Amino acid sequence: MHRLSKWVQERLGWKDIRETLLDRKIPSPGRWGWLYTLGSATLAVFILQVVTGTLLGMNYSPSPDHAYDSIRYIMTQVPMGSLIRGLHKWGATAMIVLLLLHMLRIYVMASYKRPREITWMVGIILLLVGFGLGFTGYLLPWDQKAYWATAVGANIAAQAPFFGPMIAKILKGGEELGALTLTRFYGLHVLVLPITMGLLIGAHLFLVIYHGISAPPSRKVPPPDYQDLKAKGKPFYPHSIFKDVVMVLIVFAIIFFLALHYGAGLEDPVNPNDTSYNPRPEWYFLFLFQMLKLFPGKWEPIAAVVIPTLIVAFLFFLPLLDRREDRHPLARPFWMGIGSAALFFVIWLSYQGWKSPLLNPQIEKNPMVLQGKKLYDDLRCSYCHSMKGEGGTIGPDLIQTVSTRSDEWIMEHFKKPRAKVAQSMMPELNLLDEEIQALIAYLREVGGGGASVTSAMKIYVENCQDCHRLGKRGEDVGPNLSQIGSFREASWIQNYISNPKLLNPDSVMPEFGTSLSKEEIENMARFLAGQKGMP
Repeated sequence: MHRLSKWVQERLGWKDIRETLLDRKIPSPGRWGWLYTLGSATLAVFILQVVTGTLLGMNYSPSPDHAYDSIRYIMTQVPMGSLIRGLHKWGATAMIVLLLLHMLRIYVMASYKRPREITWMVGIILLLVGFGLGFTGYLLPWDQKAYWATAVGANIAAQAPFFGPMIAKILKGGEELGALTLTRFYGLHVLVLPITMGLLIGAHLFLVIYHGISAPPSRKVPPPDYQDLKAKGKPFYPHSIFKDVVMVLIVFAIIFFLALHYGAGLEDPVNPNDTSYNPRPEWYFLFLFQMLKLFPGKWEPIAAVVIPTLIVAFLFFLPLLDRREDRHPLARPFWMGIGSAALFFVIWLSYQGWKSPLLNPQIEKNPMVLQGKKLYDDLRCSYCHSMKGEGGTIGPDLIQTVSTRSDEWIMEHFKKPRAKVAQSMMPELNLLDEEIQALIAYLREVGGGGASVTSAMKIYVENCQDCHRLGKRGEDVGPNLSQIGSFREASWIQNYISNPKLLNPDSVMPEFGTSLSKEEIENMARFLAGQKGMP
């Protein structure tokens, strides 16, 4: 072991690396201790993004013809694919949160001051690259949200003076969003920006190690000597490492919880002709989304370009503006006042953007429903069957059929049509069980049914009939539900029952997401989706 250790030391300098990285002393952080772990947690989440992004990339096809299908394939067929995509989605959110908190901690503690000015500037560029990763990741699912949010972002970029239109054209690969846009965003998201971020993280870490971790701010005049504080401090390993590991485990646990319980949604496939869609950005772009409303018409470039540029320039050159030795927040009222006002303004705009209602709220659908819709179209089912009054008349109307049949009956009918209906003209399609289940999910989404009428009526009597009419039952305080299935699908009804204000902020209907179980709400939604004014 001694000879092996000597061999490794001669070739890799492990002892020197250990002394530089682990054995180095750092000033005691005191009550600020846990705030110093935000940087390490951000690095850990970035590594998680690289790992999950690589796994997703192995099953993703960056072309308009296959991108959406490949995402659906990841979520329905790839082992743990839905979890991996959820980890990547919520990991991106966590990374932005941690970057912002890390920057806020440094701003409050004035750790950007001499000799750490360049460290701060590199950190600001890292934050911008993080936003870039979030923006370029929008388009990759190639669903409605991806398309329209990217279209809005490209139009904002086009409003920059002089080079704006050229930048937007380069991003889109032409005048419109299409195959070249998807390819370029994919290249930026998986190659250019991650490599750039990796290099910037390396430079940032080098500067942090070279200058040392900043000491907690002190109100003493003059401030304590940094080298004295460092000499009296503790080694980075194991004292700081322990807190870093604990923080990383907490962050990972939160990401796993969100990925397991909320996942990553997928909306309808791209439809450039759907002018009713309401693009809504991720939460970290909501302030910009809302600020555009404050500068309508010809003033829009002020919100889209001028104000964001001034904010970034202010943050980047902050170390050159605030050069006094005072670092304690209470000793810097001017800079703390500016920072607090800017933070309040961004939070207020983000809240207003989040609260603003959509004219046509969109519901993220179950991937099985989307897969079933594609199968329905690919198998040309509408040549023989009709749904919502559209389609052929050779076979029965599917909405009426599925509302009176169980899932088991429908599955057997797909496998052996004549065994269930002797005079059926439907051919045997030789579908897999998973494909039949996807078709059933789509038919239930549109036609409803498959619900326990007894339990659904019990829920209606106990919770709904005091306000809503269903046939001859109930009151007329709220809308009549007798034909709700003619214009609302099951997923919309399910979301509305759970949280009405999410889809209609002016709704006076109470939330049932806490009083009813998920299964009860789903059963009620399917039952109501089958209410189309028929007996």
